Amino acid sequence: MPLPHETKVEQVRALFEGREAIYVEKGALRVKVSDIRVSRLYISAEVEEIPTAGFPVGVFFEIQRREPSPLRWSIGCGVLTRFSEQTWHMGYGGWSLFFAPRIVEGILSLAIGFPPNLHPFERYNGVLRYLEEHGAYEPTRLLFEK
Repeated sequence: MPLPHETKVEQVRALFEGREAIYVEKGALRVKVSDIRVSRLYISAEVEEIPTAGFPVGVFFEIQRREPSPLRWSIGCGVLTRFSEQTWHMGYGGWSLFFAPRIVEGILSLAIGFPPNLHPFERYNGVLRYLEEHGAYEPTRLLFEK
């Protein structure tokens, strides 16, 4: 018997597998999402940085000074996971992914225009303002319904 959330898990895969996004978590990066998988009430994926002019911003600036580029890591989340047609959120703080091409392109244009001496956290604040001012936060629904 299929679980009630299986259809929505397939939607998440269809919407986001192999797609480019802006990853936000105390910083921002341009990334590609892959290998979306689910185990019971936990969904995870692999994320790989796409090196981009003007990035990284926020905490990723310091991380990238210590780690090889491109950065690669796994993300995951449980019962509070939320998504829309163009966004995927951890659901309780933490990370968010923004997939809408108009948002990705807008953030990339913004990042290219950052002055070279602008502090990494000021760059991050600029990304957050852009997301808010350009309607990137869509209404979402829970992935794992009770």
